Amino acid sequence: MAFEALKFIHAAGVLADHQVRDTGPCDDEVRRKLIDATLLSFERIVEACVDNEVDFLLLTGDTFDEADRSLRARVALREGFTCLEEVGIDVFVVSGPRDSQDAWASFKDLPDNVSLFVPEVDEPTAIMRNGNVLATLQACLGRSSDNAVQHDESSSMGQSRIGPFRIGIIPPFASSGETPDESVVETWLSTHRVDYLAVPLPFARTTITRMEQIAHGPGPATSMTRSDCGPAGCSLVTVEARSSIATETIVTSPVRRETINITIGETATWDQLMSAMRGYIESLPALDRASVLILNWVLTGSGSLHESLQHEDAENELFELLETDSSLVDGQRMIHSLTLRPEPSSTTTERSDLGDETEWNDDVHEREDRNPLLTSFLGRIDREHSLSGNVVRRLESNVEDSSSPWLSRLEALAGRVSQTAVAERSRALGTEWFDSSDDNAADFDGQ
Repeated sequence: MAFEALKFIHAAGVLADHQVRDTGPCDDEVRRKLIDATLLSFERIVEACVDNEVDFLLLTGDTFDEADRSLRARVALREGFTCLEEVGIDVFVVSGPRDSQDAWASFKDLPDNVSLFVPEVDEPTAIMRNGNVLATLQACLGRSSDNAVQHDESSSMGQSRIGPFRIGIIPPFASSGETPDESVVETWLSTHRVDYLAVPLPFARTTITRMEQIAHGPGPATSMTRSDCGPAGCSLVTVEARSSIATETIVTSPVRRETINITIGETATWDQLMSAMRGYIESLPALDRASVLILNWVLTGSGSLHESLQHEDAENELFELLETDSSLVDGQRMIHSLTLRPEPSSTTTERSDLGDETEWNDDVHEREDRNPLLTSFLGRIDREHSLSGNVVRRLESNVEDSSSPWLSRLEALAGRVSQTAVAERSRALGTEWFDSSDDNAADFDGQ
């Protein structure tokens, strides 16, 4: 059977009508926006399906929280599914820790376009278009499978796909709150014969490719807790016969969280700080999709400006001016929190790496500008999702037996390592090595 191009929306952690957490104090207007945030996010997912004329919607876990006993969630979901049914878009649901199979079984009057896929018991399920099999859903259980296949890179790269598109489903699972290491996903991807591996929560948004395979997780559809930084939403997945699988983020969350680190120099002024803070807000991508911005400002430094901000009145004035002068669209509101940190006395200070990081200090910029090697090194550290996980993956690629017990022990150890601490130590050592002297840096860069 010839391959057919297709498009679908992949979403996870919709949690319709669930309470957004870790917001801090807010007024009644902001509270109303937060109460409706997850429902608005789901409405945007439905709109994205219709606007992009997708073939189906894939929901991989925690579409609602049964513990909420929310009638409003069930009504909103049913209305959204019915809207998709009217335009011929099917919905495939995988239950998660919060929306169990029993919870879905008790969900009455679901439209006919909604199908529940149970990885533990269901055989591969066909997704149809005009009487033909467009794609299949199949379970990917455990870390190995009878469907494991050894790929031949030389014969598979650049070839047209044949047969229906194969979507692998990893059963969602609960966690302690920390994102598992990506090496777990890579193992699943390498041992299952699928084209697209749907990565569930608790993984944050992630994409891993292996030859013509791709593992992708959209992350949570709404920013629910302080760890969900940046734009949150769903993914539009487009598959063509002779091209790689493309994933595009569609921002659906009306709540946007960011943690911004700013370093204040001794001579910094109030106007410079305000300018830097406004500039950061205005640089945020997809800002128009957010109705509530939750911003955690971490200001590290010393001097009179840094000391003045320790007074509550100065903090309130800072945020009042920032919200007044910032170019927000109508209806947007901001919630601020401030963390003040003294200038580090050593190179092993802790920092909060929950979001994009902005360093504002003339000395730092001057040092990086004259040493491109240091800038490149620090940029690579910031882009790494997990430094310890990266080391483990490199080791696995050089070991013939991927089931080796010592590799499993190494993966377990890597998962317990503080990634923030590793990244901070790497930054400190890199700065010491590459910036110990201008002459050494220039000689090394020139080789």
